[in-house]
Amino acid sequence: MAQLCLGCMKDNMGEQVCPLCGFDRSTEQPAPFLPLGVKLQQDNYLIGRKIDNNAEGARYIAYSETMHSPVIIHEFMPAGICGRAKGKTNVVIRTGYEDRYKEINEKFLSYYRTIARMRELTAVAPIFDIFTENGVSYTVEEYYDSIPFTEFIERRGGSVDWNTARQLFMPLISALSSLHASDIGHYAVSPENISVTTAGKLRLNGFAIDDIRRSGTNFEPELMDGCAAMEQYMDSAELSEATDIYGFTATLFYALTGRLPENSCDRKPDGKLPIPTAVFKRLPSHVVTALAGGLQVSPKKRIQTFEEMRSQLSAAPTVKAMRTEANRNAMQNQAANRYTPQKKGVPGYMWGILSVLMCLLILAVAGIQWIRTHPTSSIGFIINTPGEESDESSVQESIDPDTLYIPDLIGQNYNEIAAKQNAESEYIVIKANEDVFSEKYKEGEIAEQTPEPNMKADKKVTIVVKVSKGSSNRELPVIAGQTVEEAVSSLNSQGFIASPGNFTPSDTVDAGKVIGYENYNAGDAAPYGAKISLNISTGAEDTEESSS
Repeated sequence: MAQLCLGCMKDNMGEQVCPLCGFDRSTEQPAPFLPLGVKLQQDNYLIGRKIDNNAEGARYIAYSETMHSPVIIHEFMPAGICGRAKGKTNVVIRTGYEDRYKEINEKFLSYYRTIARMRELTAVAPIFDIFTENGVSYTVEEYYDSIPFTEFIERRGGSVDWNTARQLFMPLISALSSLHASDIGHYAVSPENISVTTAGKLRLNGFAIDDIRRSGTNFEPELMDGCAAMEQYMDSAELSEATDIYGFTATLFYALTGRLPENSCDRKPDGKLPIPTAVFKRLPSHVVTALAGGLQVSPKKRIQTFEEMRSQLSAAPTVKAMRTEANRNAMQNQAANRYTPQKKGVPGYMWGILSVLMCLLILAVAGIQWIRTHPTSSIGFIINTPGEESDESSVQESIDPDTLYIPDLIGQNYNEIAAKQNAESEYIVIKANEDVFSEKYKEGEIAEQTPEPNMKADKKVTIVVKVSKGSSNRELPVIAGQTVEEAVSSLNSQGFIASPGNFTPSDTVDAGKVIGYENYNAGDAAPYGAKISLNISTGAEDTEESSS
């Protein structure tokens, strides 16, 4: 029977030290945290190692018997109010703090119930369950493989360019905008509270009730140095969407520069933001403007909403300028028409019709006369081939140097286009939050774009594209003989959700390596996102019988 490692919730093959994560099963969980191996919610959740903790409580890796997969259990156990003896499960509330605990526990439940209803947000881990046990409350969240955002930036050389940052942060803007629309603030957006999934997407962690995220409460405030807004350091100050704007912008600043801004309390009220010259030169001007606006020390001078931040980062000022110019031209045309002299006695439109008829009559007479004098000639158009000059005068369309025709990006590789984008690019390409399945376009190719190709627009126009995830059905590769890590990595990169399954003896596959699939065969087609279980070898079966 498989034995789960309480460090990673995968089969440790009976080893004392897990060969997958290195967790020693003799480890004890210190108080006041839940003991290892405890089961909650009618034995559904097996508790493993503590992932992290703050003043609000702790997070544990756990295993769900009903979902047959790892999950994250978040235990609400506010520091200074609750406690637990070593080896015990029940929580003791400090005498005199019963009413305070009841108040903030209700706040905790309300906060996470609202988040649980927003499972469509790709940048927030979905919440599966909320329950009360041992005198405290718990939430159950999705478990996913990821690396810390700080490690991701280090692997990219200490910073990323704007094109990369834009792809990463736009879904996060959407999530934060939706959260605030439901009166949910995070107030700790920072590199420490963001992870990067194996699919290259950002996930926002570190949610907590706002009592933890500001001064002047019963808790020691947990504020992110360099990312916390000035108002979070002030007792009884109101936190708002603009507070999260500061943390978000500071995190974006970190991604682009490799360092966090100076602490908001130490910055001068003028809001000046020192940006390294090398970084400044490679950033589009509208991004620099958005950084400065989002990191204003004064909350009243700061960008107020994530929709406004999205507009500024999407070069929306260009779109606004186009609308302003269109409105100005329309007003000028109206004014010109208002003061155009009218012929007395005959309506203005009649003069226009008469003028057109006279022109047509003159052209017809001239044409008949030309044909009579040139009976062997033919009538046609003169088309100049490249490199040739014509003696005939030609009429060409006047092209405004500040305009362009929208290029056709359909079918092109998105990453290649994004790599070529810079401050001098004539248009800006932004990837939509969600990719789309396509039987026509390969994975990574652009399947849709807005605005459509060949439309006329101002330069620096923003083109939003949807990138193909490829076919919704994928062929399963040959994985026999691979290590578990190799097979899982290969399958996950193709859009499947792979995990170890049964362990089976094998005379042909070494112990610990993959025999094949549990419910599929190599070459079968499986839907994108399908959960794929692997059959793992335990080595050759021992058939030697003891002598009698």
